[in-house]
Amino acid sequence: MKKVKFKKVVITFSMATIVLCLFSFVSVDKGWDVPAAAASVKNPVNSDATSIAAGKVLFTKTCKLCHGATGKGVGKMAEPSDFTLKTFKTQTDGAIFYKINTGHGKMPAYKTKIKDDNEKWNLVNYLRTL
Repeated sequence: MKKVKFKKVVITFSMATIVLCLFSFVSVDKGWDVPAAAASVKNPVNSDATSIAAGKVLFTKTCKLCHGATGKGVGKMAEPSDFTLKTFKTQTDGAIFYKINTGHGKMPAYKTKIKDDNEKWNLVNYLRTL
């Protein structure tokens, strides 16, 4: 009888330990807060054919691997943003620019990787077309 009770305790303890270990790998993302000042920044680059083409080149070189060729978030990284969703489309250009610059979670910061701000604004313009 004691052996059976001990076995149940060991199994229960083992299961609880496994569950706790699994939860330790889950990150809680409280969202990507964009400061109001950054979100209100206006895009200084006209969204014309030249800007969009330049943004597409940069997207293909820099973003496509993770976000997929169509921006639907089907690239090689887990759970990237889907640029075709309304939740993305309703963001301001300034918010998108801020996110490109600062990065978040698995998204790297491109503030120093893409030094020319106009290139990042071209990327914003291109993302709007997806």
